[in-house]
Amino acid sequence: MCPDEPATEPRTGPPGKTAIRRRVLRRRAAVPPSVRARRDRAICEHLGRLVTAGTVVCAYVPDDDEAGGSVLLDTLVRAGARVLLPVPPPVGALDWAAYTGPADLVPGRFGIPVPSSAPQGPERIADADLVLVPAVAVDRSGTRLGRGGGYYDRSLALAGPRPRLVALVDPENVLDHLPAEPHDRRVDAVLTPDGLLDFWNWHSHG
Repeated sequence: MCPDEPATEPRTGPPGKTAIRRRVLRRRAAVPPSVRARRDRAICEHLGRLVTAGTVVCAYVPDDDEAGGSVLLDTLVRAGARVLLPVPPPVGALDWAAYTGPADLVPGRFGIPVPSSAPQGPERIADADLVLVPAVAVDRSGTRLGRGGGYYDRSLALAGPRPRLVALVDPENVLDHLPAEPHDRRVDAVLTPDGLLDFWNWHSHG
């Protein structure tokens, strides 16, 4: 589940963001569960080729509105990744804790499953090799539209130049243009069921 804050408390932003967010979320919800599951498996097959043993990955627990699905964490673990999951705080950037398996997850803030192990600090994101970023939509310059709470905006500001930032989305949610704000950190690539769309050389990384 994306810890970008409850949808009942939308964050203000450039005109159009709220309308785009609602439209895209409705589109995702209208996709039959069997199709979503097939797409999620395809995304994870591509992801399995990006991750090798020992790769440090900041991931998340997807819900039905988020690409990746229930097979995401299993894919990372099978590939030998060292997985960190977000722990939403009352305020500020996301904290991160080590994931050891589904039996280790406990309910956290907003009901989001979090590891039972002690959080390692918001700055831990800077040590990751790969950050999987939940997104409602992404445009072709790497601008990401989240749920509107700002947790990932604050967290990605701490990521530094090392991690590669990859958003997971359905193919129709890669848009031509999204409104952006000065604090937005662009992602380096999007991963869809069709494969990886890399923006690495399209904009400055870091």
